[in-house]
Amino acid sequence: MRQHYILDTAATLLGVALVIVTAVHITGKASTTIADELAFGSALMFLVSCGASHMAIVRSEDRLERVAERIFGAALIVLLCSVLSFWF
Repeated sequence: MRQHYILDTAATLLGVALVIVTAVHITGKASTTIADELAFGSALMFLVSCGASHMAIVRSEDRLERVAERIFGAALIVLLCSVLSFWF
């Protein structure tokens, strides 16, 4: 059994993604960029990753943690695309 879980990191980045969504709407650029949609998509993916990681802890299953890690990685890429699309 592994001792490292990504639950805390995914929860932190969930908050970061939601801050990006809020920042895009506050600046008024929501209509001209897709940054908020991408950030919201990554927030949903981070939420699923948190849930899978939590279930891995509760059930002591490494398979669920591997699923959480894959979703987490995809969410990181989507979040990066969101940040990049804000400036381009």
